[in-house]
Amino acid sequence: MIMNTLVNKSLFPFSFIVITLGLTSTAYTQKDQTNQHDQEVADMVFKIKTSVDSNYVYPYENSKFVPPAGKTLLVMGQTVERINEYKKAFPKQPNPGGWSAYWAVTEFTGVKEKHTNSTGTSQNHQMLVDTFPNAVLHSAMWMVGKWNVTQNTILGINDKVIKRYAKWIKKVKRPVYLRIGYEFDGPHNVLEPDAYVKAYRHIVDILRAEGVDNVAYVWHSYASMPYKNYPVSDWYPGDDYVDWVGISIFGHAYAEAGIGKEGITVLDFAKAHKKPVMISEANPIFGVDKNNPKVWDDWFVNFFSLVYHKNIKAVCFINEDWTSTNIEGISHWKDARLYNNELVSKAWFKETGKDKYLKASDDLFEQLGYE
Repeated sequence: MIMNTLVNKSLFPFSFIVITLGLTSTAYTQKDQTNQHDQEVADMVFKIKTSVDSNYVYPYENSKFVPPAGKTLLVMGQTVERINEYKKAFPKQPNPGGWSAYWAVTEFTGVKEKHTNSTGTSQNHQMLVDTFPNAVLHSAMWMVGKWNVTQNTILGINDKVIKRYAKWIKKVKRPVYLRIGYEFDGPHNVLEPDAYVKAYRHIVDILRAEGVDNVAYVWHSYASMPYKNYPVSDWYPGDDYVDWVGISIFGHAYAEAGIGKEGITVLDFAKAHKKPVMISEANPIFGVDKNNPKVWDDWFVNFFSLVYHKNIKAVCFINEDWTSTNIEGISHWKDARLYNNELVSKAWFKETGKDKYLKASDDLFEQLGYE
């Protein structure tokens, strides 16, 4: 018994050294892997082209809540479910500068309380206001040419809804970016230009008459082949009715330019009218693969390069699994949520973590000129 004890004690230093070396080796291996991972993420972000086309740096007129020079407002959306998922997936990341929500000119739902629509997703403007006090609200008003929606708006049938929204929006005490009839020129919305302009102006006139002064009005183009091939200028309500010009970037960013010729036409129109541009909706619709970060090179690099090159003043990313939605015409779209791929999400936060991107903060509203 004594001999066994002596033998075990004599082996103790050697065993301790072996275990210690093993733990040290594991620690160094993990550190090396972390360093390699961090370098890979840095290399991904380095691929973004940060040069700015000076032709798209111009003074803005009749606009509201525009970030300072060299800054871009960061917004995330667009449903209750996805926003909650996003917060759960990235609890340690800073909140974006704003959140997106949707409602319809025909009914006051999804504004003061949660509403689940026909796509199976939910909207709740009030939840965003209550949960994120230092963030702006990116509010999208659905209005289409079908089902007499636009015509009824012109005739005043939806005035009560608009006035209820006005009463509510005045109380949120923050900048609000309101997209009226978003993607107005999209073939899926079948909006005739003349009717759209009349309805748009009618809505703005009511909101102004109701004393709303914390809303920037966003004229949001589909930025692709327009409905009936009308020129985009036909839908324009006028400089006094538009604070921002918006565009959509979905499949466009799979091309190196990040935008198509129709989108460039909209950007040039915005420049001619001295309006800031926001990417109002954006997503890599063919998916973020769980096991392959290739989408970063295929889509995100082009997307962010576009933001720099064309001096985009706000970006609104849709964090969505399109396969789970019941939206007509997009059955080929995939699951494109950021948290599908660790490398992609880390590269996203490394890029958007730069001072260039305005995120939620105590002085965000001041930076946007909101008083």
